Amino acid sequence: MADLVSILLKLGSKLGFEVATEVEASKGAWIDVVWFDSRFKPSSLDLPKPSKTRRYPVLPVVGFEIEGSVDSKQIKGSVTNLDVLSPIMGIIVLRRSNLDIVRKKTEKYRHKSDDELWKLIVNKVYRWVYAEAQPKTRIVIMTENEVLKWAEKADVNL
Repeated sequence: MADLVSILLKLGSKLGFEVATEVEASKGAWIDVVWFDSRFKPSSLDLPKPSKTRRYPVLPVVGFEIEGSVDSKQIKGSVTNLDVLSPIMGIIVLRRSNLDIVRKKTEKYRHKSDDELWKLIVNKVYRWVYAEAQPKTRIVIMTENEVLKWAEKADVNL
């Protein structure tokens, strides 16, 4: 199976966006994957790698932060990074590895199904995002499986 970053890049390209990885939104804010409005072509600006969006006339539409081990501090950091980027929408993608981490950490979750556990994790992350971090930009929480289904429906070659 392809790497999640590669899938997001292929999906963004398929949907007509200019795509980039490790985009610098500020000196300390790096975004895993960004989909840019193709009318403001980052590729035509000869941007340095990694891209420094704060210095160029580009329009980030969607920013993705990929989280492999969820805790409140990491999530709040991702929200801050996405706020600095200021995309129309930010998406925090929770990797499947979070299921194993939660099962190992907490005895009462060891025998829960993946679906039950995802509901608990996603609800907790939403609380961290909206009750605590209070983003300025719209943030969506997705699981790795949801991204894979999205790519599959868009007929992205995985």
